[in-house]
Amino acid sequence: MYRLFVLAKCDLGHAASVGNRIAEMEEVAEVYSVTGEYDLLIKVGFGDLPEIEDFVQEKLHSVPGLKETVTMMSYRVYGEDIGDFVS
Repeated sequence: MYRLFVLAKCDLGHAASVGNRIAEMEEVAEVYSVTGEYDLLIKVGFGDLPEIEDFVQEKLHSVPGLKETVTMMSYRVYGEDIGDFVS
């Protein structure tokens, strides 16, 4: 399983609508509203690499009000893996 964490910046006043729309996507495990430089933290799980490309470029980047993303892939879990990612 491939695990992705995405930090997202939204257009001013659009974090809630962007977060709700992203949370409806089947690949998405959770969407958090966060403080700091970014507006949202998105947890996503995938079975293979081509699914990641499709999700980021076709689905995520087409969400209205989404301004910028930083995508990070996890390659190891330390401690207990609670298994809350979509498989």
